[in-house]
Amino acid sequence: MRKVAVVALVYALLGSILPAAVQEQRQQPGKKLEALFTTAEIPFTKPEEGRYVAVITVEEGESDRFHVYLSALGNDPDDEKLQVIRIYFLLGQLPKDTPVPTALTKQIAQWNANLTLGKVVVIGDAILYTSSSWLSRTDAETLALDAALGHYASKDLRKEVAPYLKQ
Repeated sequence: MRKVAVVALVYALLGSILPAAVQEQRQQPGKKLEALFTTAEIPFTKPEEGRYVAVITVEEGESDRFHVYLSALGNDPDDEKLQVIRIYFLLGQLPKDTPVPTALTKQIAQWNANLTLGKVVVIGDAILYTSSSWLSRTDAETLALDAALGHYASKDLRKEVAPYLKQ
Protein backbone atom coordinates (compact mmCIF):
# COMPACT_ATOMS: atom_id res chain seq x y z
CA MET A 1 0.00 0.00 0.00
CA ARG A 2 2.84 2.31 0.81
CA LYS A 3 4.46 1.69 -2.60
CA VAL A 4 1.18 2.45 -4.34
CA ALA A 5 0.91 5.75 -2.49
CA VAL A 6 4.50 6.70 -3.41
CA VAL A 7 3.95 5.78 -7.06
CA ALA A 8 0.70 7.79 -7.12
CA LEU A 9 2.53 10.78 -5.60
CA VAL A 10 5.32 10.53 -8.19
CA TYR A 11 2.79 10.41 -11.05
CA ALA A 12 0.93 13.38 -9.57
CA LEU A 13 4.16 15.39 -9.38
CA LEU A 14 5.18 14.43 -12.91
CA GLY A 15 1.70 15.29 -14.14
CA SER A 16 2.03 18.80 -12.79
CA ILE A 17 5.63 19.30 -13.98
CA LEU A 18 5.34 17.92 -17.52
CA PRO A 19 2.79 20.44 -18.87
CA ALA A 20 5.06 23.28 -17.76
CA ALA A 21 8.04 21.57 -19.41
CA VAL A 22 6.11 21.10 -22.66
CA GLN A 23 5.03 24.77 -22.62
CA GLU A 24 8.66 25.86 -22.05
CA GLN A 25 9.80 23.66 -24.95
CA ARG A 26 7.21 25.29 -27.27
CA GLN A 27 8.57 28.75 -26.52
CA GLN A 28 12.19 27.68 -26.73
CA PRO A 29 12.92 28.19 -30.47
CA GLY A 30 11.84 31.83 -30.39
CA LYS A 31 13.62 32.44 -27.10
CA LYS A 32 16.79 30.86 -28.49
CA LEU A 33 16.70 33.09 -31.56
CA GLU A 34 16.13 36.17 -29.40
CA ALA A 35 19.07 35.17 -27.21
CA LEU A 36 21.23 34.81 -30.34
CA PHE A 37 20.25 38.34 -31.46
CA THR A 38 21.09 39.70 -28.01
CA THR A 39 24.44 37.90 -27.79
CA ALA A 40 25.37 39.00 -31.32
CA GLU A 41 24.36 42.57 -30.36
CA ILE A 42 21.90 42.75 -33.25
CA PRO A 43 18.97 44.99 -32.30
CA PHE A 44 15.60 43.50 -33.18
CA THR A 45 11.87 43.90 -32.78
CA LYS A 46 9.25 41.17 -32.83
CA PRO A 47 6.14 42.39 -34.66
CA GLU A 48 4.50 38.96 -34.40
CA GLU A 49 5.23 35.40 -33.30
CA GLY A 50 7.98 33.83 -35.39
CA ARG A 51 8.81 37.07 -37.22
CA TYR A 52 11.56 39.55 -36.38
CA VAL A 53 12.91 42.78 -37.86
CA ALA A 54 16.60 43.29 -37.14
CA VAL A 55 19.40 45.69 -38.05
CA ILE A 56 22.97 44.69 -38.86
CA THR A 57 25.71 47.31 -38.60
CA VAL A 58 29.03 46.43 -40.20
CA GLU A 59 32.50 47.79 -39.47
CA GLU A 60 32.22 50.57 -42.04
CA GLY A 61 29.26 51.95 -40.07
CA GLU A 62 26.73 50.87 -42.68
CA SER A 63 23.44 49.53 -41.36
CA ASP A 64 20.86 47.40 -43.07
CA ARG A 65 17.44 46.28 -41.92
CA PHE A 66 16.40 42.71 -42.57
CA HIS A 67 13.55 40.38 -41.71
CA VAL A 68 13.94 37.04 -39.97
CA TYR A 69 11.34 34.29 -39.89
CA LEU A 70 11.45 31.22 -37.73
CA SER A 71 9.67 28.24 -39.26
CA ALA A 72 9.57 24.49 -38.81
CA LEU A 73 9.94 21.60 -41.21
CA GLY A 74 8.05 18.39 -40.58
CA ASN A 75 5.12 17.67 -38.31
CA ASP A 76 6.52 18.87 -34.97
CA PRO A 77 6.82 22.68 -34.88
CA ASP A 78 8.47 22.47 -31.45
CA ASP A 79 11.38 20.24 -32.46
CA GLU A 80 14.40 22.56 -32.41
CA LYS A 81 16.29 20.32 -34.84
CA LEU A 82 13.63 21.05 -37.46
CA GLN A 83 13.55 24.84 -36.92
CA VAL A 84 14.81 26.96 -39.81
CA ILE A 85 15.91 30.60 -39.64
CA ARG A 86 15.06 32.46 -42.86
CA ILE A 87 16.67 35.86 -43.46
CA TYR A 88 15.34 38.35 -46.04
CA PHE A 89 16.92 41.59 -47.30
CA LEU A 90 14.85 43.89 -49.54
CA LEU A 91 16.52 44.55 -52.89
CA GLY A 92 13.76 46.57 -54.47
CA GLN A 93 10.07 46.82 -55.08
CA LEU A 94 8.15 46.58 -58.32
CA PRO A 95 5.26 48.98 -58.88
CA LYS A 96 2.04 47.53 -57.50
CA ASP A 97 0.32 44.98 -59.75
CA THR A 98 3.20 45.02 -62.23
CA PRO A 99 4.29 41.65 -63.60
CA VAL A 100 7.94 40.72 -63.15
CA PRO A 101 9.76 41.75 -66.34
CA THR A 102 11.02 38.79 -68.36
CA ALA A 103 14.53 40.24 -68.41
CA LEU A 104 14.51 40.43 -64.60
CA THR A 105 13.30 36.83 -64.33
CA LYS A 106 16.20 35.72 -66.53
CA GLN A 107 18.64 37.82 -64.52
CA ILE A 108 17.37 36.34 -61.22
CA ALA A 109 17.96 32.85 -62.61
CA GLN A 110 21.50 33.85 -63.54
CA TRP A 111 22.19 35.39 -60.10
CA ASN A 112 20.85 32.29 -58.38
CA ALA A 113 23.07 30.05 -60.49
CA ASN A 114 26.12 32.09 -59.48
CA LEU A 115 25.43 32.99 -55.84
CA THR A 116 27.49 30.95 -53.41
CA LEU A 117 25.04 31.54 -50.55
CA GLY A 118 21.42 32.57 -50.62
CA LYS A 119 19.19 33.35 -53.57
CA VAL A 120 17.09 36.10 -55.08
CA VAL A 121 13.31 35.68 -55.00
CA VAL A 122 10.25 37.72 -55.86
CA ILE A 123 7.43 37.65 -53.33
CA GLY A 124 4.47 39.78 -54.32
CA ASP A 125 5.96 43.08 -55.47
CA ALA A 126 9.16 42.70 -53.43
CA ILE A 127 12.49 41.51 -54.78
CA LEU A 128 14.45 39.90 -51.95
CA TYR A 129 17.77 38.29 -51.16
CA THR A 130 17.19 35.35 -48.84
CA SER A 131 19.22 32.75 -47.02
CA SER A 132 18.41 30.15 -44.40
CA SER A 133 20.08 28.08 -41.72
CA TRP A 134 19.19 25.49 -39.10
CA LEU A 135 18.44 27.01 -35.70
CA SER A 136 20.02 24.04 -33.93
CA ARG A 137 23.33 24.67 -35.73
CA THR A 138 23.35 28.45 -35.37
CA ASP A 139 25.16 30.38 -32.68
CA ALA A 140 25.43 34.15 -32.21
CA GLU A 141 28.60 34.39 -34.28
CA THR A 142 27.04 32.43 -37.16
CA LEU A 143 23.90 34.58 -37.05
CA ALA A 144 25.97 37.76 -37.16
CA LEU A 145 28.05 36.37 -40.03
CA ASP A 146 24.93 35.35 -41.98
CA ALA A 147 23.49 38.84 -41.47
CA ALA A 148 26.74 40.52 -42.56
CA LEU A 149 26.99 38.30 -45.65
CA GLY A 150 23.36 39.08 -46.43
CA HIS A 151 24.09 42.79 -46.09
CA TYR A 152 27.05 42.71 -48.48
CA ALA A 153 25.30 40.47 -51.02
CA SER A 154 22.14 42.57 -50.99
CA LYS A 155 24.12 45.81 -51.21
CA ASP A 156 25.66 44.66 -54.49
CA LEU A 157 22.43 43.11 -55.77
CA ARG A 158 20.43 46.31 -55.10
CA LYS A 159 22.65 48.13 -57.61
CA GLU A 160 21.99 45.41 -60.19
CA VAL A 161 18.23 45.31 -59.53
CA ALA A 162 17.76 49.09 -59.79
CA PRO A 163 17.73 49.33 -63.64
CA TYR A 164 14.93 46.72 -63.82
CA LEU A 165 12.76 48.79 -61.50
CA LYS A 166 12.99 51.88 -63.72
CA GLN A 167 11.58 50.14 -66.80
